[in-house]
Amino acid sequence: MISFGMLIGPLSLAAGILLLLIVLAGFLWLTGKMEGYDPVNEMMFRDNPALGIRYALFVIAVVLALLGIFDRSQGDSGAWLFTQHALLAVLLIYLSRYLNDWLILYHFSNNHEVVQEKNVAVAVVEGATYLASAYVIAGAFYDWENGLLIALVWFLIGQLLLIVLAALYRLAGRAVDSALDDKNLAVAISLGSFLLSGGMVCGAVISGPSQGWRHDILIVSVYLTSWLLLMLIAHCVSDRLVFRSSRLGDEVIEQRNIAAALFKAVIFLAVTLGYTHG
Repeated sequence: MISFGMLIGPLSLAAGILLLLIVLAGFLWLTGKMEGYDPVNEMMFRDNPALGIRYALFVIAVVLALLGIFDRSQGDSGAWLFTQHALLAVLLIYLSRYLNDWLILYHFSNNHEVVQEKNVAVAVVEGATYLASAYVIAGAFYDWENGLLIALVWFLIGQLLLIVLAALYRLAGRAVDSALDDKNLAVAISLGSFLLSGGMVCGAVISGPSQGWRHDILIVSVYLTSWLLLMLIAHCVSDRLVFRSSRLGDEVIEQRNIAAALFKAVIFLAVTLGYTHG
């Protein structure tokens, strides 16, 4: 049974997260105004669901990244250390936004699509990159007491891996960017779940103590290559056995079949969870 004294830790952390949410609301409002739009007007009067998705997944990603850093730090206590970690989580997720905007969704302006066009498809993919980055951050900062610089390098390596995964998805798919520009939510769910799965794998493999750069890079390469092969096998098996009358890719891209996209997302995420926890 949990004693009252044991509740102090969970309650204090929850209170800190609640305070962080209030600060993040102000931060997102300020950055929105700086980028030329009013977030309150967009969500309350223009009923912009895309911006709501962007903000919601950004906040969840910040909290996940914070917990990944905070839980793995030895001897953490006090409001000041919590604030430091929260600030680091916000900065890294915000940095990942621009890296992914420039190098993953580079065919169009995210702000134009999300704010002016209310493009939910682009918002879903953007939000998925936030969540994927949160897993990367949690893995990169697993042992960050041994050096902040090393943790930041692994964070950048993780971002590079996400960019490579997005490029591989484009090669396997057909006209992914035009589909997103055309507000194809099914494609967004498929691509977003693939990137999120990739972030989970990256976070898992780069976590833990380093055994030297050469050994670490080799392990990361083998682990990711094995996962990619596993994803390919899972996709082919599901395509042949479940969607025998039509190809899964055609259902997602051409038919905009959200049910097929969710099926594909479940395959990506469920198999990845099994792979990373095996």
